[in-house]
Amino acid sequence: MKQRLLGAVILAALLVILVPELLDGAGHKSRYAKQLQIPPEPVFQPMPPLPAAEPAAPVVVTKTPPARKPPVTKQAVKKVDPLLNAWALQVGSFSDQDNARILRDKLRAESYAAYIDVKKTPGKKIWRVRIGPELDKRRLEKLKKRLLKQRKIKAMVVKQG
Repeated sequence: MKQRLLGAVILAALLVILVPELLDGAGHKSRYAKQLQIPPEPVFQPMPPLPAAEPAAPVVVTKTPPARKPPVTKQAVKKVDPLLNAWALQVGSFSDQDNARILRDKLRAESYAAYIDVKKTPGKKIWRVRIGPELDKRRLEKLKKRLLKQRKIKAMVVKQG
């Protein structure tokens, strides 16, 4: 019995020592040989100042009696159409701004109207990458399915604003 236990301890010690040496991740670099080069953020030149406007001719004001406005009634006030909303497709949420920029730039390179929306909470900021805005929610639902199928990105349709 002692010999079996001693043999099992020796085998376990050999496994603990040799397995990490065999699985050191040496093949990792060969699988991911490409280095991603991110260009520096572009510097935009400021707009040139607008030309000075020519002085306008003097305006002659004549006094006319004020026009009567119809009284405001409940029928005159139009309600905003509740179905008229802007929607966006949120494809990512990051605590690091650089990661959000990388995803936004990748999506823009693929001709998506991607942008970054910043949500400020007490003590931290969250950078959300979104595509849109779009008035037709159904178009975003189709885009959501296409992104899941093609790029394996799980997105969600959110109300803009």
